Amino acid sequence: MSGGGLHSLATIIKRLEAATSRIEDLASGNVWPPKEDEPKAAPVPSRGAVPPPPPPPPAPAAAQELPRSVIAYDQVVVEGKLKPFIELTKFAGPNVIETVGLVEKQFADVRSLLLTSAACQKPDDTKIQELIKPLQQTIEAIISLKDKKRSDRDWYNHLVVIGEGAPSVGWVINPKPGPYLNEVKDAVTFWGNRIIKEFKNKDPKHVKWVESYVSLIEETRKYVVEFHTTGLSWNPRGVAVADYKPPPAPGASGPPPPPPPPPPPALAPSPPSGSTATGGAAAVFAEINRGEEVTKGLRKVDKSEMTHKNPALRAGSAVPSSPGSAAPKKPVRPSKPHSLMGKKPAKFALEGKVWNIEYQEDERSLVVGECQLNQAVNIFGCKNTVVQIKGKVNAVALVNCVKTSVVIDSVVSSISVTKSPSFEIQITGIAPMIQVDSTDSGQIYLSKASLGAEIMTAKCSAINVSIPTGSDEDPDYAEQPIPEMLKTVVKDGQLVTAVVEHVG
Repeated sequence: MSGGGLHSLATIIKRLEAATSRIEDLASGNVWPPKEDEPKAAPVPSRGAVPPPPPPPPAPAAAQELPRSVIAYDQVVVEGKLKPFIELTKFAGPNVIETVGLVEKQFADVRSLLLTSAACQKPDDTKIQELIKPLQQTIEAIISLKDKKRSDRDWYNHLVVIGEGAPSVGWVINPKPGPYLNEVKDAVTFWGNRIIKEFKNKDPKHVKWVESYVSLIEETRKYVVEFHTTGLSWNPRGVAVADYKPPPAPGASGPPPPPPPPPPPALAPSPPSGSTATGGAAAVFAEINRGEEVTKGLRKVDKSEMTHKNPALRAGSAVPSSPGSAAPKKPVRPSKPHSLMGKKPAKFALEGKVWNIEYQEDERSLVVGECQLNQAVNIFGCKNTVVQIKGKVNAVALVNCVKTSVVIDSVVSSISVTKSPSFEIQITGIAPMIQVDSTDSGQIYLSKASLGAEIMTAKCSAINVSIPTGSDEDPDYAEQPIPEMLKTVVKDGQLVTAVVEHVG
């Protein structure tokens, strides 16, 4: 082969290699300059790139400034006393924790009412009753829960303590909220002392729990005395309650930020051709499209079962499922034994300024000691019971009792007996007035100091009064009946009534 041929072959091989390299570069896209008139493609983000964050939300308007009374309520009452008390309750039983949850709701409802009163004029009584309805419902819920959980002997006294303190939120409608809260605190302390006495040497958590709740009511009283001395304070320059819009809840400043954009949906593989849906809406429509076959499984309704043709069936509450079968009867609630009907738990407690003695039976030694002039004694629903009241009290009331005896030292105002047959009242000191109403068979024993008492009776029979005679060293009583028969005549156009006395 000549030298010119070899040179030509080498030249061809070099050109082929250059062309191959050029084609590979073009295939990889590294050296393909786009033309000026062609639009450039947008850069494709890598798989792990994070999308840019959404623009920040607009800055919220300045938060509404809270009234000074609400700020003090949040700091002193809620943060200072309520939250520590809730924290201490975590050791208690589930019934106590549930009840304390209702207490927390009470204080939240009071805070909402404080915001309303600070921004609004005082509404009428109807509107006020509507505003305090949540408080009333919570009080009823706490007391109802306490009554339902009497079987919880380990924690029942704790439930009673909360039940006695539940009406504390009623200060919002009381013209003297300070003294009112003081009475509630006394009632809570009375029952709380039982828990302290029981667990003082066993578990100090119970003692701290009682002290924390009493402290909560006391701190509420101090707050009320400072900001609401004569009752809930309203804003005389505020808006009407109907036009008031409550501020957003704490922590909710401005509208929420928009949600981030959703990620691109994954491409689901297309279902194979020929496959059919076996459930969902497709199955329902497929069942409907069966036509008349859908109703083949239904039972034919007889004319005797059609209410539009049988007025007797319309009057009943149920239609028999088949001809001849009677309608199902409602279950009969079993009746309680007669001995258990109306029987309620006994009660002997000082609630505020009132001694409540209720549903005591066959108790012969009940003593109400250390009484004060501003206290009253209410005896209700007792049977075959003897109550001794030591000291001077404001008033004594005996209602719906049977064969109940009461020994009283002195009374400031009056003694009242209502619907209490076979009662006995003995006065050892002074009583200015005794009222007896709708009662049969009763005995009243007066002392020499109470001979000036006025005895008023209405719809009564067989009421006797024993008057002391003889010396103080050797007292004796002379029994005299109160007249039951009256004679009325017309004299000079007026009715004249006189007592008919029986002699013999």
